[in-house]
Amino acid sequence: MTWGPSFMYYHCPECGIKFKYAIDMIPEFGDDYGKCPRCGAMGVYEKDGARTLDDADYEEVE
Repeated sequence: MTWGPSFMYYHCPECGIKFKYAIDMIPEFGDDYGKCPRCGAMGVYEKDGARTLDDADYEEVE
């Protein structure tokens, strides 16, 4: 039984947005994994795991 996708949650130190990457996307993004989708700055790691109560506050990077 699975609980759905796991994510790594970040916030951007430059522009302030919150965003998340699915953990299974690490190979696809490579060195760009964890970077802000708006400004390209490296995000600050917050947490990881399955969807959380505040999940809607984070923009999903696809």
